[in-house]
Parts: sequence; structure tokens; C-alpha cells
Amino acid sequence: MPSFLFPLKGLYFFLTHPKELWLKTLGPVFLTLVFSVFSIGFSIKVLLPTQVEKLLEWHWPHWMSWFVSVISVVLESAILNLLFFAFLVGFFQDMIFDATIKAKGLGHLLDDTDDIPKLVLWWRGLRSSLLVNWVLIMVKILLIVVTAPLQLVPIAGTALACYISGWPTAWSQHLHYDMEIKGLKVGESYKYAAKNKWHYISFGSLAFGLELIPVFNIFFMWTNIVGAALWIADEYENEHSPQKSKDISSGEPSSSTDENTPLLSGDNA
Repeated sequence: MPSFLFPLKGLYFFLTHPKELWLKTLGPVFLTLVFSVFSIGFSIKVLLPTQVEKLLEWHWPHWMSWFVSVISVVLESAILNLLFFAFLVGFFQDMIFDATIKAKGLGHLLDDTDDIPKLVLWWRGLRSSLLVNWVLIMVKILLIVVTAPLQLVPIAGTALACYISGWPTAWSQHLHYDMEIKGLKVGESYKYAAKNKWHYISFGSLAFGLELIPVFNIFFMWTNIVGAALWIADEYENEHSPQKSKDISSGEPSSSTDENTPLLSGDNA
């Protein structure tokens, strides 16, 4: 399945697995919803009229002042939500990711960490959380600011902005698996993501676009995590399919290559 479909598959999977996922996402979704309502209210009540007034003072046309201000407010609200999301993700992302893997019947993927000392697991989690929270989230916010002018071009501009932000978005969704479960170093995870950049960009572009949708982005931020887990699960199932096992036992080359099976080759402790 093409990687760009997994954000949508994550949405569907979440909606159809209430027992496994809804209770686990209730807390973070509720907290994000409360903050999102606050950020939207603050943006509309304070930022929007202030920006319109400032542009009118600069003698911008009335319609353009409102158009640019509305686009700016949407992006500013998304940035505020990302900042809040950065604080929540370290606590809830791993839990939702793992719950999705278990719901797919692949809980044994998580068993690889059973024999690893707790201190090592804590250090892995700290590295991935810091990288997600303070580096990649900041990169995404920077890209929102840099690509903001593109949003003024309907459809094409937004699509290009999502494409530019796609790779870091996808990489951030895989760090828990890369670093905490597989035990990869940051550099190893980066090199693999760079090697498979088109798969990552494909997934991340749609995921990032969903996170820009006002109000609904508070929901898509979490379903994108589900989609990332499903992507890894799908690649694992393809890698360990009966046909491939038959090909390996018979000495025939498999049609699936390492380049198309992200994160499943190499098992560093």
C-alpha cells in the first residue's frame, strides 16, 4: 500500500477500534481540544482584528487585508497547537503507537524490549522525546513560518507547503519505533529516513496537511500516530508474509527490498 494512504488508514482504524484506542486517546484529545478552542478563540478575538487593522494602516486593500489575516490566523493557531502538542506527545504518543501495534495483533514486536535494562529504555525514550519535542516540532513550526506565503496560492501553494514539511513530519512519527524499540541511534534513524525519503515525504505530506485543518487538526494529530504504526505493521507483515518466507527457504530473491520495508532491517540493541 502506498505510504500516503496510511494517514487516512489511521483515521479509519481509529474509528473502527474504539475498545483498543478510544480510551487511550480520550485524555490527550480532550486536552488538545480544550487548548485548541482557546487558541482559536484567542486568534479570532485578538490576532485577527489586530492584523487586519495593521494591514489597513499599511494601505492594503480591504479584501486582501482580511484574506491574508485569515490565512495567518489559521497558521498561527496551528503553530500554537503544535507547541502544546509537543508537550503532550512525549507522554501519549508512545502509548497510542503501541496500542495500535497490539490491535493489529503484532504485540510481539514490542516484546523485543523485555530483556533490555530499564535505564537503557529510559535513555532511549528521553532521546526520542527530546528529538521529537524540541527539534522536529520546532522544525515543523519553522517550516510553517517559511512556507506561509505559499498558503496564499490556493491548492497548489498549500500542496507545496505540505510537501516541504512532509519528511520531518514522517520521521517524527517513526522515532519511537526506531530508537526505543529497534534501538537505532539518531544518526542511523536519520540515514534510513533519508534513504527512503520519498516514502516519508508521501506519508508526511498528507499527515501534515491534515494537521493544518482548523479544529479537526486536534484529532488528526493523534490519528496520524495510528497511521504511522499501521505503516510499520504493514511493512512487517509484507516482510514476513508466507510467500516471502517460501522465497527465502527456496533461495529465490524476494520482490520486496530493504528500501521498501522501512525500519525493519537491522536490530540494534
